[in-house]
Amino acid sequence: MARVAAVLVTHDSERWIERTLASVVNQGRKADRIIVVDDASVDSTRELVARVFGDRVQVVHSTATGDDRTDRIAHNFRQGLEAAFDCGIAVLGDHDDIWHHNRIGHQAGLLEALPDVTLLASDGRLVDEHGEPLGGTLRDAFPIPEGAVEGGPAERMRVVLRHSVATGGACAVRPTAFADVEIPPGWLHDRWWSLVAAAREQLRIDGDVVIDYRVSAGQEVGLDRGHQHRSMVGRLSAGLRELGGTAGRLSDLASLTAVATPTTRPELGRARLLRNLL
Repeated sequence: MARVAAVLVTHDSERWIERTLASVVNQGRKADRIIVVDDASVDSTRELVARVFGDRVQVVHSTATGDDRTDRIAHNFRQGLEAAFDCGIAVLGDHDDIWHHNRIGHQAGLLEALPDVTLLASDGRLVDEHGEPLGGTLRDAFPIPEGAVEGGPAERMRVVLRHSVATGGACAVRPTAFADVEIPPGWLHDRWWSLVAAAREQLRIDGDVVIDYRVSAGQEVGLDRGHQHRSMVGRLSAGLRELGGTAGRLSDLASLTAVATPTTRPELGRARLLRNLL
């Protein structure tokens, strides 16, 4: 069995982190390491983790610089993978979600059975800030077409270019596949890693619900970051606002040709990228 690391990122997380970490510690299949990357919390997050969980949890201080929150989150999760480099699998988590009891067993088991997969994107049940179900899942909030699951590598690449298929808090990855991958400015780690995995033909989309995904006011990154529900013009305009314009976005995506397979590489040409983004 592979060694498994649970990797979470915190920032002023005292309201949630004890319940989140309790759900990680109490997994049916235990994590070999639990790593918390703390991004300059000024509340009692670090003290609470140390007092309640002691040496069961390794707290790593973030080395992120700059003020852009998206870039800091991406840096922190990459730093978490670097810390988990000695583990074959890293199960990722947000500071306020609750892991279902069989999450590690399910996701680690799938990755062990599928050695060519480097990113597993599972689903999560939507709950409110009190933990009450909101009546849907992440897949309902970020709907994706059947081609993402049933189609071949080229079709999956097209789908991943247009849709957010991976929510970081419900993903499991192989640290060695992503710890040295540079994440371009303006991209979240989960979005970029899913694109890299799709280009490499190493992405698996999983329908199982593995977490309760908390939806609350003041989230740094929430459900409004997906654009699947918007029109073509709306998706493109939203993407341009977030990523600084067509040229920058196309340049980032075109760089994926360096890791793409012969099957997915044609989807990353400039002309096809424009069609895929629309």
